[in-house]
Amino acid sequence: MKTILVPFDFSTYSLAALQTAQRICAKNQAKIICVTVIPSEIDWDLLPEEAKLKYPQLMEERQEAMEVLPGYIKSVAPAKVQIAQVVKIGVPYEQILRVAEKSFADMIIIGAYGKGYVEGNFVGSTLQKVLRLASCPILAVKNALDGNAFRKIAFATVFNKSGKVAFEKILPLAKLFKTSIHLLYVNTPDHFTNSSQSDMEMAEFGKGHEQFVIHRHVFNHNDAEQGIREFCEKNGIQLVGVVSGERSHSAMYVIGTTETLIFKSDLGVLSIKA
Repeated sequence: MKTILVPFDFSTYSLAALQTAQRICAKNQAKIICVTVIPSEIDWDLLPEEAKLKYPQLMEERQEAMEVLPGYIKSVAPAKVQIAQVVKIGVPYEQILRVAEKSFADMIIIGAYGKGYVEGNFVGSTLQKVLRLASCPILAVKNALDGNAFRKIAFATVFNKSGKVAFEKILPLAKLFKTSIHLLYVNTPDHFTNSSQSDMEMAEFGKGHEQFVIHRHVFNHNDAEQGIREFCEKNGIQLVGVVSGERSHSAMYVIGTTETLIFKSDLGVLSIKA
């Protein structure tokens, strides 16, 4: 893991994301790219220089952010790790994804909510679109995760070939923190599986990874998302990995397991595409 991207909008949630990224980078000297987006429907990247002069307010906001950001970050999140600061103008999720792709980001760590969040709202639309469209793993947080939070991770999925591909992607992070991995299958009435079958499928995930401490769990519950939350609470786990399906064309109101976990819990939720 060489590069972590953190969208930063000066909110407390984006600060929690930055502090979480710093915890990870302190372990392996990875680079953090902190990207701040001045919201606008204008595609600034494609605008000719002459045309940009017609939007003096956007230029002023960008310049102000570029001047304020370094000192602000240094004051609220001092650290020795390298932080590159990027200020863009445009649609936030589009700019975040562009910077992530251009920088070959290994992970995006993002606050569950952004600037202007109102209590009771669902997770922000920027986060939802980044979850749907980013190709790298996304870690969504409400609170900064310290080193202890990375000591355990619950990995909840259907244990098939796609799940195993996603499972492989959490191993670099697990290796950094010597994380114990808790493979979790939530057995629900609608998707009931015999415990012996689930245990056998989970055992396949551990083959070839004997250097990791891997536990296998079947947890019975009538609701998958609530089952994950209750399992993590019972076992003192603050970080959960989930496999997110391909939903790039889904309407924003189509809510999946990942978004529900983020909204209804204080867990750090690591979303991985298979």
